[in-house]
Amino acid sequence: MPLGPRRVFEQEVRLHVCEAGNLRRIHVIGGPGSGKTTFARRLAKRLSIPVTDLDEIGYVAGAGPKRPLSERLAAVSAIAAQPTWITEGIYLWWVDDLLRSADAIVWLDLPWRVAAWRITIRHVRMSLAGTNRHPGLRRLMRFLRSAGKYYADASENAPVAADDDGAVTRVRTADHLDMYADRLVRCSNAAEIASFLRSAG
Repeated sequence: MPLGPRRVFEQEVRLHVCEAGNLRRIHVIGGPGSGKTTFARRLAKRLSIPVTDLDEIGYVAGAGPKRPLSERLAAVSAIAAQPTWITEGIYLWWVDDLLRSADAIVWLDLPWRVAAWRITIRHVRMSLAGTNRHPGLRRLMRFLRSAGKYYADASENAPVAADDDGAVTRVRTADHLDMYADRLVRCSNAAEIASFLRSAG
């Protein structure tokens, strides 16, 4: 089956970005369960570049109270000014300094069924290891409902501020990233993710 024009363009961008050979600032974005953290860590190891989980910037201890927007913007601006970095997170709007400065933006755009399975497996593994910050079946079900809104595009939740993380959906991510299309690499399955990792090294 031939590729549509959009997918051909995306493949061309992926080749251009990787062939440039100067991937020193990379932003990884995607929905819950898309594998952002694992991918960013593998990429960081391959390129010997430090990685930052934006949950740590957005929330106290990565899962506590939300940090003030001014603190988030200052931290993001400080990272963007560095010569090498990898950042990863679901966030839009308050991370635009990273999007503008990145050599490549990698969007892990996997199907909801894959993400839901990964979320569940991760929850079980962390619970068994005693490292789950949100243990219990009720919290898992609550998170799955919340995460599903990203993939279903709960468009009634319009963003009310630059740090309205609850309004981030797949459709809004696509719309927002469109202005960075010349550096955007969208990976929709495991094979494309593996291909990017091979090409980036």
